[in-house]
Amino acid sequence: MAGILDRVATLVAAGVPPARAWELVGRLPAGNAPASADIAVVLRVAERTGAPVAETLGALAGALRRSAASDRAIRVALAGPRTSARVVLALPLFGLGLGASWGSGAVQVLTGSPLGWGCSAVAALLVLLGRAWTARLVRSATPDGRVPGVVLDAWAVAVSGGGSWIAAGEAVRRATGGNVPPAADAVRLREVLDLAQRAGVPAAGLLRRAAEDVRDDAAAAGLAAAERLAVRLVLPLGTCVLPAFVLVGVVPVVVGVLSSTVVGAR
Repeated sequence: MAGILDRVATLVAAGVPPARAWELVGRLPAGNAPASADIAVVLRVAERTGAPVAETLGALAGALRRSAASDRAIRVALAGPRTSARVVLALPLFGLGLGASWGSGAVQVLTGSPLGWGCSAVAALLVLLGRAWTARLVRSATPDGRVPGVVLDAWAVAVSGGGSWIAAGEAVRRATGGNVPPAADAVRLREVLDLAQRAGVPAAGLLRRAAEDVRDDAAAAGLAAAERLAVRLVLPLGTCVLPAFVLVGVVPVVVGVLSSTVVGAR
């Protein structure tokens, strides 16, 4: 998507009308819906305010590349915890196979006694719970595909169109459909606009720098979340998976050994 934006920006800067440039290069792919929606917001603001299209597209391409690099780094950091989670979730099956290999009647206990049925049912519920818990933890640390700081980018485009801040705010509000921006972005926006007003300088440059800071902060937070995930995955392991392993891999073996010992003693 960044390459498409760069090519359209180059054509527009060379004098090709924006509509014709999009026709020649092609539209953005719809595969990454969150990022495409963020780009569409900024483009709608540029259209409403008459901001320079080439500069807007170039800035968007840079933002996309920066966000994509951050997402890739986070996904690489998540690869280890994800693999560990898959291995851990397979422990109950390993325990079942281990019990069967000992020849102590563990399989007969699991399949032919009320105690075994209860152990199997509880172990299955624990595994399902552990799997859902693990998936939720991994999902919470996985990038959502959005472009952080896009509200600040949209404001930078709006104020660079030459209108008032009131008109810029209205253009952003309409482009976003009235959605409330993230609290952190709203705070940065107020700080930057207040600084630009007190200093008497254009706000567009300050807003773009603030958007880059938001992306840097999001990248750092994502990597930190990926690092914490390896520790947080211990919770479903200890609470769900290990008890399930004991229920299908240890309890049937113990019961089978005791049963055979009692029968042998008689």
